[in-house]
Amino acid sequence: MSGWTLCFVLLLPLTVCQGIRVNLVKTIQSKPDVTEICRNETVNIVTLIVCKISTEKSRGDECRLLYQHGRDFDHRCDSRFTLITKNQTFFLHLNNLKAEDSGNYTCECSLPGGTYILHINVTVEKDEVPHTLTAMTLLPALIGLTLIIIMTAILSCFYMKTSRRRQLETPRREPTQDPQNIEPYSTFIRKECGLYSTAKFAKKY
Repeated sequence: MSGWTLCFVLLLPLTVCQGIRVNLVKTIQSKPDVTEICRNETVNIVTLIVCKISTEKSRGDECRLLYQHGRDFDHRCDSRFTLITKNQTFFLHLNNLKAEDSGNYTCECSLPGGTYILHINVTVEKDEVPHTLTAMTLLPALIGLTLIIIMTAILSCFYMKTSRRRQLETPRREPTQDPQNIEPYSTFIRKECGLYSTAKFAKKY
């Protein structure tokens, strides 16, 4: 019986000390994103954290985020990649990433009983433009264009009517003739006994 007990005691530490690996696939945008990296372990239990960041932009080169118990964070990456603590829990904080920041992020948490390894495959997509914003921008433009077309049509009709009215109101003037230029011309004189005609010729000077 004692042999079985001893065997059980020896096998238990081997089980606890085995590392745990977790694969995670995330699709994010430029908005801030946080990922828990040490499986709900508190700050007092975690002794060491090493996060390796490999992006498409770096082409295989890695930068690291480090934490050692009793010391501050050592961020050796861009300021967009940081480690933070919240409620005594560790998180990987990503902010304002671009498509070229897609890649493989690996965080290793060293615990008294073993190592917890989180492998994250990150894909960064472009931010979507809200449909409401597009509609709000397009609607005023359509309204303005419609008003311009209507105003142009009204002004054109008004101009055409005014032009026609002016043409109708303008009298047609016939060429005037000076009676003196017509020669000869007659003057009719009515007397009591009859009608006499007197012809006169204009004098030319």
